[in-house]
Amino acid sequence: MNLLILGMGGVGSVIAKTLAKNNKFDTVICADVNEEQVNKVVQAIGRDNFRARVVNAADFDSVREAARDVDLVINAVIPRFNLIIMEACLAAGSHYIDMASDGPVILPGRVDIFQQLALHDRFREAGLLALCCMGVDPGVTQIFARYLADEMDTVEEILVRDADVSEVEGYDFALYFSPDTAIEECLQPPLFYENGEFKLGDALESGVEYFDFPEPIGRRKVYAVAHEEVGTIPRNITGLKKCDFKYALSDQFVEVLKVLRLIGLDSSEPIEVKGVRVRPRDVVTSLLPNPVDLAGKVKGLACVGTLVRGTKDGRMVEKFMYTSTSHEDAYQAMQEQAVSYQTGIPVAVAAELFADGLILERGAITADQLDPKPFVERLPRYGIPVVIEDRSEIRSD
Repeated sequence: MNLLILGMGGVGSVIAKTLAKNNKFDTVICADVNEEQVNKVVQAIGRDNFRARVVNAADFDSVREAARDVDLVINAVIPRFNLIIMEACLAAGSHYIDMASDGPVILPGRVDIFQQLALHDRFREAGLLALCCMGVDPGVTQIFARYLADEMDTVEEILVRDADVSEVEGYDFALYFSPDTAIEECLQPPLFYENGEFKLGDALESGVEYFDFPEPIGRRKVYAVAHEEVGTIPRNITGLKKCDFKYALSDQFVEVLKVLRLIGLDSSEPIEVKGVRVRPRDVVTSLLPNPVDLAGKVKGLACVGTLVRGTKDGRMVEKFMYTSTSHEDAYQAMQEQAVSYQTGIPVAVAAELFADGLILERGAITADQLDPKPFVERLPRYGIPVVIEDRSEIRSD
């Protein structure tokens, strides 16, 4: 079985390095528009069956040609190109996995999860898998939701929570994953699922509360964000009354976001500046450090988990299933920061499970439609610990 990994940033590098530890794939093509970056990754891996190729993810023909002789394509570029790559996979007859979309809320010029899932019938009829949003959140969080839900008799609430309490040496302000994505998803109207209905709230205002993360992170203020899980979990896990996604955002980042929104620097619409058309958000992100360059400089802990409330044997139960990784440990293991590490490994695990014949579904689907047990069993082997905390007797505020 042959594999193409498209995108050799931090996440793509983690995927390639993880898959290099075994012999699941005969040939692994590492591809990127940046020839220097892809050669760097392949040389670091140092295996004959890992090869470098220059591919432009924005060019349908370029992707189709690269995908033509491979069985599976892993899309590790920004979500903006998801549909181009999915269409190229359909044309080439290749299976497909990515790690995120542009969220569950439709925005001009972006690719939301429902646009991707709309290709379900075409992939299924072609006998192909398109596993969408298989990173950590979304991805592992949906696996956790399915795992805990399957253990309960009824499920009432599924709440996804994310916290990264870290500092970056040498920077007053930095973001650990795509700044463009971070700004966009935090300033989109957050999506909630309540009493059988989807509702939109106000960015940085609706649903602000405190959540108790495992120590040493502890109690943190969390903000509702438009995230893919809220769009898919209620559709795939029946009986839910409530579902949302919330980040623990620092006061500094919240203030930066509010200022950007106030003066329009969060906009992705081009404006003219002294005869040159630019996207205001591009100006902001170009002034921030590239997340791939932060490896080794980030110190702290990243925690992602799913809280499920329901009933078992007539008793109310509440469990928080999570994974936690320090940036220091991620750098020691992969020379990457924790966000890239946590996002890349689940994709590599999914690729392995597919190669082993343990993912037989076809069509465009998400992780909450899969059997979670093989993931939960295999993730810790590759450095993604899985912990289940029983909170049945201690309810969060």
